[in-house]
Amino acid sequence: MKNERIAIEKILQRTHYAVECGHYSVALNENRKKNLNFIAEYGIRSSRIVDILLELRLEDFAYQTRNTKIGYEEEILYIFAPNVKLYPAGDDAARDVVVYIKINIIEKSVDDYVIVISFHEAEHEIEYAYK
Repeated sequence: MKNERIAIEKILQRTHYAVECGHYSVALNENRKKNLNFIAEYGIRSSRIVDILLELRLEDFAYQTRNTKIGYEEEILYIFAPNVKLYPAGDDAARDVVVYIKINIIEKSVDDYVIVISFHEAEHEIEYAYK
């Protein structure tokens, strides 16, 4: 368990560094309507997405899993679910929202590249690994 904890801390370091360097993207295509709808519902700007990604902590980690997409089975996906204060578009009252974040770290020759596959409100109760 200690080795896994250290490994996840390294994943967080790599993720934070990639995001700080601008080496990341959020999936906002037709297959990721949940991401699009969530971002629109809360009027989340790209700078706020960066803040949320940079604020990820070990306690936000839920689990890791293999990618199930054909041709990408060797990839490991990391799931985090931070509790974030967000404002619904057009509303002044903040809401505490558990944001389901699934990331894939692509190793490049120089730096890592982070793909945020999922970025939306959690649909189920989250079991955290380190809370």
